[in-house]
Amino acid sequence: METSSGIAAVSADANDASPDEGSAGEQLVNKLSRAVLLAIGLAVVLAAIAGAGVGDANAAGADPEGARLGGDFAAFYAAGSIVQSGDIESLYDPVRQEAAQQDLGLDGYLAFAYPPHVAMAYAPLALLGFQAAYLVHTILMAAAFVLAVYLLIPMVPLVARWRWPLLAASFTFLPLITAVGGGQNAALSVLLLTAIWRFLHDDREVVAGVAIGLLIFRPQYAIPMLGLVLLSKHWRAVVSAVATIAITWAATAVFRGMGWLTSWWVQVGPFVDRDAEVNAANSISTLGFLQAVWSADSTLARVAGVSLAAAAVMALMYLWSQPERFTLAQRMGAAAIGLILISPHTMFYDASLLLIAGAALLAESTLVPARLFAAIWSGALTHLFADWFGATPLAVLVMGAFAVWLWHVSSSSDASLTRPIEELA
Repeated sequence: METSSGIAAVSADANDASPDEGSAGEQLVNKLSRAVLLAIGLAVVLAAIAGAGVGDANAAGADPEGARLGGDFAAFYAAGSIVQSGDIESLYDPVRQEAAQQDLGLDGYLAFAYPPHVAMAYAPLALLGFQAAYLVHTILMAAAFVLAVYLLIPMVPLVARWRWPLLAASFTFLPLITAVGGGQNAALSVLLLTAIWRFLHDDREVVAGVAIGLLIFRPQYAIPMLGLVLLSKHWRAVVSAVATIAITWAATAVFRGMGWLTSWWVQVGPFVDRDAEVNAANSISTLGFLQAVWSADSTLARVAGVSLAAAAVMALMYLWSQPERFTLAQRMGAAAIGLILISPHTMFYDASLLLIAGAALLAESTLVPARLFAAIWSGALTHLFADWFGATPLAVLVMGAFAVWLWHVSSSSDASLTRPIEELA
């Protein structure tokens, strides 16, 4: 069905139908979507087998412009191997990290700055060869995203009918396919944020809190989420999250000592500053983007970036402090976009979180603003011009999405949640 404004719409009855009971056109879309997913899977397997650049630092794959296997996975794999060697005390030593990565096809090394328990989690993968570990990691990250999609079904029934097209569109969304294929863990962040949404929706606050605690591998996401659920008075979730974080801290202290948190921050601080310059064109946070536009040392960039991030924090606090006025979907959609903007270190592949905001839109109505989704999917491709601009246009898209989302939420609330979502398109 199509509205007079050209927006695709799906009726509530259609949502309840089996995905395999649609029209011939729908069945064709499902087949094409599965074909796209199969092609992506085969490409990953073939890339892992080829292993471009692995074992030869002078190979074409070692060139930053070349086809080196794994993207950022080398940093995680090497960190896991350092833990496996029993040398966890040297985990953040640049010389040690470079030595661990010397046969992985890099010219230099990729710094590992995650908390120590993340390296411990990667230690089992380090028992495998790099190519096999990369393939396993890619499968795990893809599975994490698929699980996130299935967790959405109770909140977004539309997902059940259109799961194949939605998966195909998601895995061809530039930030997500780059994260999954490039050895990053953005899909895990999507899964945990989706789990928080699902378990709060189901009134299983303790499990939602565990998901927040597990998200502490990205402190810049976990700590704000903890604050937001506190504002919305999900007390059991808060207690559970704090307990999970405390257990994580204690388990890490067994291997790194009681003062590991301070020593970790002191060791990774220089990396964060250096990365603001090296990866400036890939940053989509307000601070990182403005530093890329002006310079990492620009006072104006810092003041403007921090001010915009603070404004985003205030907006999120306002929404989450009024759960009786704003729906959980509205609050989670805002959080998914806002977390991207407020973190001082957010790369373009973290825009994968926009997919949660998209799901929140679908949860608001059975009317699907297809043109809006197509615009965001296409807009992500502007990141391909980041090096040319010196800053990624994708950051502007994320900022715009946050502004539009706040406008939509405010309008919906003022209209007692009766404003049709298709007016966004």
